[in-house]
Amino acid sequence: MAEDALTFVNLQVHVASQLGVAYYGADGLGIAQEPSDSYTKQAVKDYVNGGIRMFLNDAPPEGWRCQQPTAELVLWPTSSSTTNGAPSWATPSSTVTVHARTFHPSMLGHKLKFTVTSTANGTPTYTAANATTVIVTDDAIFSGVFAVGQTITFSATSNSYTVNTITNTTTVIVDGDASGEADGDTVTITRDYVITTVTSALVVVVTGNANGEGDDATVTVTADGNYTLPSTFGGEYLGPIGYAAGSNPGASIAWRSEGMIRRLRENVTSQTGYPSVAAIRKMDATNVARRWEMLVYPTPAADRTVEFPYELYFTALSADGDLHPAGANYDETIMAACEAYAELKGADNMVGRTQYYRQFALPAAHRRNQRSAPRNLGNMLTRQRRHRNWQDWRDGYNRPDVTTP
Repeated sequence: MAEDALTFVNLQVHVASQLGVAYYGADGLGIAQEPSDSYTKQAVKDYVNGGIRMFLNDAPPEGWRCQQPTAELVLWPTSSSTTNGAPSWATPSSTVTVHARTFHPSMLGHKLKFTVTSTANGTPTYTAANATTVIVTDDAIFSGVFAVGQTITFSATSNSYTVNTITNTTTVIVDGDASGEADGDTVTITRDYVITTVTSALVVVVTGNANGEGDDATVTVTADGNYTLPSTFGGEYLGPIGYAAGSNPGASIAWRSEGMIRRLRENVTSQTGYPSVAAIRKMDATNVARRWEMLVYPTPAADRTVEFPYELYFTALSADGDLHPAGANYDETIMAACEAYAELKGADNMVGRTQYYRQFALPAAHRRNQRSAPRNLGNMLTRQRRHRNWQDWRDGYNRPDVTTP
């Protein structure tokens, strides 16, 4: 029966048994398991991850085809929904669930903004002696996580005021003169949390304690034209970028420089449509460490899905159920690579494993990689890839009239 590739724990058990350090239960009669002591277990993990990295580094000139997946990325506009229950708090993060499908993996690292509104109950009262104003609202919006230093905005004037003191759930004192604001005007407060995990289209995990936010509160992710790429993307795309099948954009999208996109954006405050240019850059490490993002212009007016091939990036497996990146066809070579890496690191009882890996397992993997290439698509070498000079059929194609939303 066909199964998925070997998992991290499968490879650990295999290497541990070959090293003679596997755990066989308290009576020594059970099946092989990972080592029971932390030091030996960590050494085995290092051998496994080192072997996988060595295998990936030993790629043929055209690269491992298993290391060249196609990314499918959703480019989204500003998206809003309402919370389905109050967020739950589990140090150091909170889980937020919404009613409508809102979230995409490319939102990772962006801010989730909670918006709470009420109306002013009477005209704000200004005290000249200390330059502060008392604001009273109809609803209890100053409870939970709302804090001193955050801002209140009046919708009619778009004026914002910084909170100096929270008197109770409906009354605050703000800095400055807000006496010109009107009774009954809409009052808005917002709070931001950074998205750290996209669990599903309805659920995300954010930084900080958001359990003070209420049920049915409005949440928004504001589009800035920057989209987080998969964790396996290491900075190198391998071919043209295009819209997903059936999206009928009526225009193409092409790779360009980050500088070009920043120049297009600098004199435009708001422009939406089908993105026509895209670029790649490293993300700000303060939000998501060691990740890359795609910049597009203009920002889409609705969800748009793009696809492009890229070089799969690998550092290490971590969870027991993680699959090695090469796929089941390369299980034998991956196991041989892990054993060979253990030998290279000084495991005396693994003598001869490097020879087997280099002379038998690795050449066989190269042959399998060559067989997996398409038979009738011409030269599969990397000359065009290195020079980023792909021929795109859309460059010389007169597209017929289409209907675009």
